[in-house]
Amino acid sequence: MIGITPWHALDDLRRWTGLGLDAAGLAPRQTPSTDVLNEPGLRLRRYPANGAGGAALLLVPAPIKRHYIWDLHPGCSVVAHAQRRGLDVWLSEWTEASPEDGLDRYVSHLARCVDTIEAATGQVPHLAGHSLGGTLAALHATRHPDRLRALVLLEAPLHFAQDAGAFAPLLQATPSATPMAAALGRVPGSVLNAAAVLASPKEFIWQRRAAGLAAAARGGEALRTYLMALRWSLDELALPGRLFAEVVDGLYRQDRLMRGELELLGQRVRPADLRAPLATVVDPRADAIPPASGLAFHHAASSADKLVLSYDGDPDVLLQHVGSLTGESAHRRLWPALFDWLARTSAPA
Repeated sequence: MIGITPWHALDDLRRWTGLGLDAAGLAPRQTPSTDVLNEPGLRLRRYPANGAGGAALLLVPAPIKRHYIWDLHPGCSVVAHAQRRGLDVWLSEWTEASPEDGLDRYVSHLARCVDTIEAATGQVPHLAGHSLGGTLAALHATRHPDRLRALVLLEAPLHFAQDAGAFAPLLQATPSATPMAAALGRVPGSVLNAAAVLASPKEFIWQRRAAGLAAAARGGEALRTYLMALRWSLDELALPGRLFAEVVDGLYRQDRLMRGELELLGQRVRPADLRAPLATVVDPRADAIPPASGLAFHHAASSADKLVLSYDGDPDVLLQHVGSLTGESAHRRLWPALFDWLARTSAPA
């Protein structure tokens, strides 16, 4: 069905293009899972554990595109990698939500996931979130500081200031997001893609083209991973208007979380409310979400156990921003270090 605006129609066109790539053999080859919870806006997946008694890990994707960037194919899958390490893996898959769903609703979804995991396993999980999924995981951790075991944030935008990324000048040059959100109801992914390109053409155009050339030169599995990630990039998920406005105006433009001015579910939250162990992954080359955006939150958290890791990139990933999930060096160096750290936080005192 064609959307009600050219932006919605562009989303539909991109999805149809993705279906064509599926027919060419580039559909994701996801790890088998069971749907444990299914409600409007959320599906909670559980992946079969390879061993008994492993710590629970809840993966939190960004609510912008589909969840399977965490699980493209067996050789490029955070899910499969975590399973091999003996973790009991769960994933919060965001589905089409009401235009009126905002931050409160998404944080409530994560709390529901945690409750479901605890009921099934007897333990609260570790949380790991990427990009805006990391933002949501951090908000859960500040609103419900006793409802997680440890928190892993991968290039999560949490602090925006004049020097905190390519989006800052764009935000200063544009009006409030609320009227656009109200007019669109659900904000198409193509709008978000356009904003990313305007904010950082280097990261979202030029580096992407260079990565395509590098993947083509390598061929084989590297090229297949690049093309499967390209197919994923066409799978749009519109953001609820309220969520879009609250993220853009409240978090990004007004920096309300870092200022201690954000209210979630009737309670003011601050970075210092987080007490669980915290690992923050930054990309020192990133333009759109530079290290400062995540490290400000990291330093302000009250966690006694803190870890900062750097993802230094792979030349052939589709987008630098998802390289920490799909890059060869990420699976060779970054994730083993994170899993080792999670194992230490899970060990009895």
